[in-house]
Amino acid sequence: MIEQIPYLDPPEWLMTLTVETMKNDPFPLSEVLQGSLYYPGAGTDGKPVEWLAGNAYSFVYTDYMVDRTRFLNELNVNDEHSGFTGYRILGQRDMTMQELIPNGWTPIPPGSRDENPNMWSEHFAQPFGIWAVLERLPEYTVEHGPERFSLLYLCGEGVASYQALYNSNRFKPKILFLIEHGFGGNWTNFEDPEGIFARSVAANPAGMPDWLVKRL
Repeated sequence: MIEQIPYLDPPEWLMTLTVETMKNDPFPLSEVLQGSLYYPGAGTDGKPVEWLAGNAYSFVYTDYMVDRTRFLNELNVNDEHSGFTGYRILGQRDMTMQELIPNGWTPIPPGSRDENPNMWSEHFAQPFGIWAVLERLPEYTVEHGPERFSLLYLCGEGVASYQALYNSNRFKPKILFLIEHGFGGNWTNFEDPEGIFARSVAANPAGMPDWLVKRL
């Protein structure tokens, strides 16, 4: 938790979920998106959870180079090298496009100053969407992190995913988490104030994220 960002009590919708309700009930789209942390080009980086769980309880990750097997292995391997040490999967659910963008969406196209969004297409993984809720292992205390958190992971491009999830549904993330990728395989610089990602965030009818957290 970062002290400058307000601490929140765990939301009731998250704490009352069960394996059965996750599987059978309608996907809680508004709860997952409202007040969330959004991380484009996330890989399987657990630092946002380590640093900001408690400031947010819902984490939305996107990355077009992470395949389904790698993602699930990362969640299930509980060792010092895992990004999510100290947690196990309570329940998980494959997502459909209709559940995530029930009203469809109109993409904001790249401009003349933007790069080609398909420049890394040979490295794209097969698209998937998984919603998982993770709970803290009993041998860990509250000092390690909150009892539960939600993680929506999309194998998809970060700009288009933001437009589709947030702009089209008229929600904004509470926290936008960015990392300096260097040569990490992103087709655009998410930090460029005139780039396609910044324009997409600014075009959201719900407004701008409340907080920007950057990791070097």
